[in-house]
Amino acid sequence: MIEFLCTKIGMDYIYNKKGSYTPVTIVSVYNNYVFKFFKSIKNYFLILSFYNNFKIKLLKQFKVCEFDFIKYCLFDYIPLNILYINQYVKIGGISIGKGFSGVIKRHNFNSNYATHGNSKAHNKPGSIGMCQDPGRVLPGKKMAGRQGCKKIFLKNLKILKIDFFYRLIYLSGSIPGFNKSDFMLTYNL
Repeated sequence: MIEFLCTKIGMDYIYNKKGSYTPVTIVSVYNNYVFKFFKSIKNYFLILSFYNNFKIKLLKQFKVCEFDFIKYCLFDYIPLNILYINQYVKIGGISIGKGFSGVIKRHNFNSNYATHGNSKAHNKPGSIGMCQDPGRVLPGKKMAGRQGCKKIFLKNLKILKIDFFYRLIYLSGSIPGFNKSDFMLTYNL
């Protein structure tokens, strides 16, 4: 299992011979180098450094198999050609933050009636508590609050196209985050 640090560029379409299209997300991959490697009691670990314009972007440690541990040396460049088309990968990123949201936007509640005596209670959550027996609001109640800006992991995203010259990968579907946001692309050998 080796990870790549990527940047989301945007979304586009890939057309097939019949004329139908598939929505894709275009991502740019940073240059990956082995910064350090060490062995614990039973596991092998690599620490990768990700470079962009000769600046260290991030240091990330993860567990690898013994074969990968022996294959790489210190300061080795991890090439992009270990990925291939129609391979399934896993994405880990941070979703777009949407600020403080009400219950209608955050939890898909319905708004109240707009007529027949409804006075300034159109977009309210309604009753939140119970009678005197619990005497409190139970934990986990769906209420207004911050929405988005959470870690999200997506599995089984398919690689549809790879541009080795510009270091671009075309993934099927959408991925979390805004354009120019960083995320980790993980694949299993």
